[in-house]
Amino acid sequence: MSALEYAHNTLDKTPSARITLYTEDAEVGFPETPVSEELVLSEVMDSIPSNWYSSIPDGIDWNIPSTSASSWLSKSMAIRLASRGGRFLLRTIILNIDEDRQEVSFRGGGSAPFGVDEYDELQDFR
Repeated sequence: MSALEYAHNTLDKTPSARITLYTEDAEVGFPETPVSEELVLSEVMDSIPSNWYSSIPDGIDWNIPSTSASSWLSKSMAIRLASRGGRFLLRTIILNIDEDRQEVSFRGGGSAPFGVDEYDELQDFR
């Protein structure tokens, strides 16, 4: 969630920024390790800018604490980030970070099975 918030905030300040999120999970919002954070959507949605999320399924109760609400909010924010140009590398492992060359080496199972990305700024939200 923190990575998604940071990415959206960066795009709000610098719309031309290129954002890449690397995750070992197969899907954003529904990680391999179950989410333990319960969330009451009605309590958090007022603090999240509307351009940071897309729709959340009608079956999610906005007034009851649940881990499903947390997962769906993350998923919704990821969908919106992708529509704003964010790039997601799923099932990806960071192999090396070369701070001198400002490069990230990775291996993944998604659309980019391996590679090296350059970066201007790098944030680690593990």
